[in-house]
Amino acid sequence: MADFEKLGAEVVGISPDDVKTLADFQEKTPAPQRFVSDANRTVIKAYGVEIGVGSLTLAKRETFVIGKDGKILFSYFDWSPLTNVNKTYAWLQQHPQN
Repeated sequence: MADFEKLGAEVVGISPDDVKTLADFQEKTPAPQRFVSDANRTVIKAYGVEIGVGSLTLAKRETFVIGKDGKILFSYFDWSPLTNVNKTYAWLQQHPQN
C-alpha cells in the first residue's frame, strides 16, 4: 500500500458483504487495504459492476482510479485481484496523483 500512497492513491475495497463479514475477513486476511460495505449495492450499481452469475448477483473485481475532482481517470477489470493491482499500479506510475 505504501507504493500506492507514494503515487498519491488511497486503496479502498468496496464489497456487497455486510460490515460483520468484512470485519471478520479483515481480521483473518492480511489484506492491507480497508474495506467498505455496500450491502445495499448502491455503489456497485452506480459504477456498473453488478453482474448475474446463474442465480447469484455478484460484483466484478473492477478497479477504478478516481481523481480529486471525482472523475474516473482509469478503470481495469480482471477476475484476478493481482492482475488488477499490477495494471493499476503501472498506470499510476505513469500518471501519479500527487
